[in-house]
Amino acid sequence: MRVIVDQNIPLGLEAFSDAGEVVRMPGRNLRKEDLDGCEILIVRSITKVGASLLEGTSVRFVGTCTIGTDHLDIPWLEQAGIRWTSAPGCNARSVAEWVVSVLAVAHRRQRLDLSALGRAGIVGVGRVGRQVEAVLEALGWDVRRNDPPRAAVEGPMGFESLDDVLEDCQVVTAHLPLVRDGNWPTAGLLGRDLSRLCRGATFLNAGRGATASTAELEAVGVTRSDLFLGLDVFDPEPSFPTALARRADHLSPHVAGYSLEGKIEGTRMVREALGEFLGLPAWTPPPARTAPLLTRHLALPDGSPVSLDADPWDALAALLVGTFDPSRDDAEMRKILNLPDLERGQGFDRLRKEYPVRLEWRNRPVSGVGGLPPEAWEIAQRLGFREG
Repeated sequence: MRVIVDQNIPLGLEAFSDAGEVVRMPGRNLRKEDLDGCEILIVRSITKVGASLLEGTSVRFVGTCTIGTDHLDIPWLEQAGIRWTSAPGCNARSVAEWVVSVLAVAHRRQRLDLSALGRAGIVGVGRVGRQVEAVLEALGWDVRRNDPPRAAVEGPMGFESLDDVLEDCQVVTAHLPLVRDGNWPTAGLLGRDLSRLCRGATFLNAGRGATASTAELEAVGVTRSDLFLGLDVFDPEPSFPTALARRADHLSPHVAGYSLEGKIEGTRMVREALGEFLGLPAWTPPPARTAPLLTRHLALPDGSPVSLDADPWDALAALLVGTFDPSRDDAEMRKILNLPDLERGQGFDRLRKEYPVRLEWRNRPVSGVGGLPPEAWEIAQRLGFREG
């Protein structure tokens, strides 16, 4: 049996080799002729899977190691009798940590005061949004939630309208799936309404690029220079819109969910579903890596070392960016910003393919916590850091 696995899926060979001959291929430009003899196809969100790719092939199982499924033509797959699976929630914690890390960057740039403990709004409170809610509450922020589908099922208590979230929150972070029809479409949902954001607000989008109108988001960014815009996703990708990117305060190449743990969990979930489909024995990923973090290497915004008498929130921000500094992603994105469309898209894909290993907080044991202000370490522990 031939198994085609996107070359950027971690442990793809190890996880799927007992299902057949594994062939690693780039997923962006996968063609029907590449699938000759293939019965199992394992992809990421960059591969559009439907009749144009699969009709007339021998593929009978499709797995996407991602939380989103808008790149799969699910009705066609089911009509064609092709089993499909995804990895819902696999990288939810990774996205939540990305959100807090970008907020730490905004704090260090004096564009956001983490210590203000104001209101933070989440647009789309699914598996990812729930994790974002948990880390924002661990920081001490008052979290407001907007999720009409959940409100319809669970009742309106605890949920707010999009207008109220935009108008009342100093931080708004979006984690919407891309839905084009039904009762609650999300395509283009965010755009001109962002002009309702309160002065000096921070807006982050780490859901799907097409949930925000590019033209309207760009226009709001131009008229509202007070806003801090952090964008991980774009419409289109990979040749992301340059005018919007130039206005954004933080850019990253659709990598909010790119922790090593999140990637491996996506592989594990798809392998589990394939195992059930083929009757294979269970597969267990190798133990997680760890990388200790030394507090003596942490620096405050002015470059001085973190100390016991430092501002606790400055020290916490130093710990967060010392663990994962999203400013690196921003710098790499700006290097390709002025390239022609094709080359810019290739650069975007290259940044994702060559993304450095990023570990989640639980796997970054902190050494020398006695050198941190106690309040900073208390919050860090609530976020999931541990001493080691």
